[in-house]
Amino acid sequence: MAEVFIATKLAEAVVSQVVQRISNLLHYEATSLSSVREEVESLRTELTRIKYFLKDADSKQEQDERVRNWVAEVRDVACEIEDAIETYIFKVHSTYIKAFHLRKLRSQINSIKDKIRSIRESRQTYQIEFSSISGEGSNSSLNKLRRSYPDDEDKDVISLKDTMMDLKAQLIKEEDRLCVVSIVGMGGLGKTTLAKKVYNDVDVKKLFDSQAWVFISQQYALREVLCEILMQIGFQSQLERKNLDAKKYTKELLEERKNRRENLKDLEERELLEWVKAELDDKRYLIVLDDIWSIDAWYGIKKAFPKGKMGSKVLFTTRKMEVAKSADPYGFSIEPPLLTLEESWELLQRKAFLREQVGENSCRPEYEKVGKELVEKCRCLPLAIVVLGGLLRTKNSLEAWEKVQKDVHSHLVNKIKSDEQYSVEDILHLSFQDLPYYLKPCFLYLGCFPEDSEIRKHKLIRLWIAEGFVQMSEEEEARGLLIEDVAEQYLEELINRCIVQVGLRDHTGKGVKTFRLHDLMRDFCMSKSKDEAFFKTIEHNDETINRKMAVSSSCHYSSTTNSRRIAVHDNDGHLERRSPQGIYAEDLIRYDGVLELTNIRDLGISGFLSDKEVSLVLNSLGSQLICLRSLQMNFREGEFPNLELNQEKLAILEKLPNLRILQLTYDWVYNGMMSTRGDGYKLVFSIGGFPKLEILTLAHLFAFEDWEVEEGAMRNLKRLDTQHIPKLKMIPDGLKYVTTLREFNISEMREEFGDRVRVNEDRVEGEDFYKVRHIPSISIK
Repeated sequence: MAEVFIATKLAEAVVSQVVQRISNLLHYEATSLSSVREEVESLRTELTRIKYFLKDADSKQEQDERVRNWVAEVRDVACEIEDAIETYIFKVHSTYIKAFHLRKLRSQINSIKDKIRSIRESRQTYQIEFSSISGEGSNSSLNKLRRSYPDDEDKDVISLKDTMMDLKAQLIKEEDRLCVVSIVGMGGLGKTTLAKKVYNDVDVKKLFDSQAWVFISQQYALREVLCEILMQIGFQSQLERKNLDAKKYTKELLEERKNRRENLKDLEERELLEWVKAELDDKRYLIVLDDIWSIDAWYGIKKAFPKGKMGSKVLFTTRKMEVAKSADPYGFSIEPPLLTLEESWELLQRKAFLREQVGENSCRPEYEKVGKELVEKCRCLPLAIVVLGGLLRTKNSLEAWEKVQKDVHSHLVNKIKSDEQYSVEDILHLSFQDLPYYLKPCFLYLGCFPEDSEIRKHKLIRLWIAEGFVQMSEEEEARGLLIEDVAEQYLEELINRCIVQVGLRDHTGKGVKTFRLHDLMRDFCMSKSKDEAFFKTIEHNDETINRKMAVSSSCHYSSTTNSRRIAVHDNDGHLERRSPQGIYAEDLIRYDGVLELTNIRDLGISGFLSDKEVSLVLNSLGSQLICLRSLQMNFREGEFPNLELNQEKLAILEKLPNLRILQLTYDWVYNGMMSTRGDGYKLVFSIGGFPKLEILTLAHLFAFEDWEVEEGAMRNLKRLDTQHIPKLKMIPDGLKYVTTLREFNISEMREEFGDRVRVNEDRVEGEDFYKVRHIPSISIK
């Protein structure tokens, strides 16, 4: 597990965010800033001017330490401006002594102006030139990147038919012992891609009763690996094998998975080992251990693997041949060959050209000449070629390709390296440098996730928004886009640039549900984040340390009050191991000084707290966490039957000045958050409440029966989701006043709820349609 401290110090991104943040504060906090409005506007103007020199500075800072220091000064001043203004607003809201804090802010502004003058003088000395911000307006080019070759990894398998056939033959061979089959080779060679291709092969899948795929990596946790195996074996093929109603059986399967997850929580490691062994003992099984680094890891895990039925196999991917040979001296090992020059050029074309461009450009000799020289520089390694192809996909002319060729040459010339991954690192560096400024923090943020994580798209998008990485342009707002839409475009661009790998797709086969980073890509993220002071990770390698104890004993939160985010990545068993938890309430309240972290942007409260603890967090929201942008409250039905939540508590949430995303799920509002009138429970959104809220989700609120929205509430709401609220019969009349609402999604609600807002086939409007007539998109499922 680890705590992650986000500093968000990429200069271009920081300055752009701070300029936008100041503009928002001048608008929403006009009264608080009225006495210093002119000074604050002056700082915004200065920052706006400076940011147009940052592109040139970014290109020069690697060769000139003075320029690198200048960039650091710029980002630090930008952060200082934001902190000074937000601290002043916080103090004014929480105290009556306004004059003292006003004098302090003016003193800080004068000091900052002196620093800006020094920055301006240094810029002229270092000859940093004016230029437009890198990547400005490039969102409009996203449409050009779409409809390309699919980004599925199996499309990257080039001419490995013989290798695949040999590997497949070994996996289906029946031997009267448990055999280890290994794919061995350097990082970026395509070992995982090859293993996935064979693992998902129809002929292979039908031979095995149980299959599981787990990532091992360098810092693996045995308990985590065992839990992951237990969550996969026995579930994967059941739906295919049983002749049952698919919808009904899927629900049964989900319930069974939920029960199994609960059962894993409190088991000892020894018990988990025995459980895996018992599950596999009478089956022919295939377990993939991806990216295993040491023989010690195998010695720990193999205790869980019985002989099983004849033909059971364990498949390794590893960089070390000694690991493969030590695991099974008689086992089969294969090392995929490097691509030939022609194969490398074929792979580059798949990634660099859109479908309609393949015939148009790739056959032109001048493109082929440049392309083949580039793949030679990549040493014909698939990962480097794929990333290079993603970079070239954004280049629409031969001149642009030649510019990349020149950049590659300048990075690799005279570099004789012993470790093959270094050449990959150079390509990753070029790809990162080519990213628009707004994508750089989004990409580096992925390094916060544990190695080999399967990252959920919607979770990441919410976190990006909470961090302030996603900025809406005036053009995007005019087109009616939601901030979520823009964040999804960011992710699409990273995928199209081949920087992230697609994991699971949705039911259409086109949309992305999850994705992951190649381990070399994550290594680059970590290294670059360290250089940029973007985030800091504190790892806990002692598996015996309790999660909560580890946080309190290893981390002094009071010294991190300028951090934008602290994440506790929970590697305890299967539970959410592949998702960053943000700041979760059980961490907030149990460690000294945590509630003093006034810069927290993202907060989740889940069902692990006592009634008293939840009340403590709610009371802290309004008084201290004024920077909060995203709040998720998620409890099970009836979890807090005596929880003292009432309309007064809702009023605290309504007054959060920067809250943009609110998710209330399960019946956490039962017995209190809703005021009682008659026999039902009522939830009231008051006038002026939730001033910046853009996305509201209400789901699984089983006691929620009546809803009132007063005129003037949620005046910036853009998206509303309601799901499975069985007692709610109609939408509130006040929704007609929320004219900013652009999207209303209704799912699993009672039939009459949907009928009241629907226009039927005869174009007859439902009783409540007048309340939602202004909403462009209404979805009823």
